[in-house]
Amino acid sequence: MRCRGTCNVGKSEMNFIIGDSKYCQYKTSDYHFYITEDTSLLYNGLRGDYSVLLGGNWRFELIVDSLTGLCTHIQSFLGKLEVTYTTLKLPEYESKDLYFTKEEPLYPGGGCYYFPFASKAFWDAQGRVLCFGDPDSKGNAVEFTPKTIAVIDKKRLMCVYLLLDDITGEIVF
Repeated sequence: MRCRGTCNVGKSEMNFIIGDSKYCQYKTSDYHFYITEDTSLLYNGLRGDYSVLLGGNWRFELIVDSLTGLCTHIQSFLGKLEVTYTTLKLPEYESKDLYFTKEEPLYPGGGCYYFPFASKAFWDAQGRVLCFGDPDSKGNAVEFTPKTIAVIDKKRLMCVYLLLDDITGEIVF
């Protein structure tokens, strides 16, 4: 089955693979999250052209470069997002590249849903950390782009931490 545009995955195998850090030279500390007037959470870093909607939830979109599979950043819509307020502890992590693969080719402008992901959001107001997925997940943690940490277990994405400490003012859900 070829997937053009956003589609249901069916039995297509999808994996997240931790790579080295060859693209880290392009990832600068100038990259950061910002919130638009309509409460969209955007990122000013590397660009991609393929969308992976996490947990079947259109609110959390992982952007991937269709040519290489490199995960470039996360963007989201925060308006009326249901979050659990809690204290989050970041896992120990390394700066590494993260790649998304699936059986079908990744087409520019295309996308898919990634269902093995828990569609839950957690907010640590004091630490200004937003976690999407299961914050108690075990696995390898990588900062695949500045201020974004993913936990990968056996090629499955378990959760993503977004460090929103540079955003000034109140963050409203």
